[in-house]
Amino acid sequence: MITAGKHEGAHVITLDDGKVNALNKEKLDALVAALAESASDHAPVVIRGRKGIFSAGFDLKGFAAGPQTAIAQLQAGKDAILAILRHPAPVVTVCEGHAYPMGAFLMLAADRAIGTEGDFVCGMNESAIGMALPIYPMILGAARLNPAGRKAVATARMFTPHEAREAGYFDDVAAPADVDALLSKVLGELKALNAGAFAANKSAMNRQLIADIEASPLPDFG
Repeated sequence: MITAGKHEGAHVITLDDGKVNALNKEKLDALVAALAESASDHAPVVIRGRKGIFSAGFDLKGFAAGPQTAIAQLQAGKDAILAILRHPAPVVTVCEGHAYPMGAFLMLAADRAIGTEGDFVCGMNESAIGMALPIYPMILGAARLNPAGRKAVATARMFTPHEAREAGYFDDVAAPADVDALLSKVLGELKALNAGAFAANKSAMNRQLIADIEASPLPDFG
């Protein structure tokens, strides 16, 4: 489901379980491990989902399996967000389909998020499915979304790709045929940066956000 390789001088982490990329603890732990393994050479990292759907969000079966499993899954999501925010090299997410909550969180954590035009949606729909968000995506959303995006968290509004760019989930949106060319352009820009300066500036910019997310409690399912 989580595979890692290299392309155009960048590490590429691909999420593809052949289904909807529902993210459970095992998959999220594998994502964190792949990020850790890619950190040594300071090359950009691309996290890419399958065509049609980046991720359907957290695996709901994990929440139905009992408090211990639910807490472990939420902690794994928190760890994945923190791994991206702490990563010393640029992290780019490429979304070629839907991005439901945990997938949308990864967009918000990335240094550059690319979306794809199409009949797709991105956002946080917990109010529509009877769930309360944990605190850490609220903190992330408050830091990265614009006012319309922040209001939509409570109303469960999902955004089309261009709306998602306006709300703050994506930095760029391209036609499906143009995604690879845009990714190559973005990677060229990122590889031209001074690696040490990037790492220092990203660390300084994210320091308080990381501290706030680390300190945030997980829900009490007891």
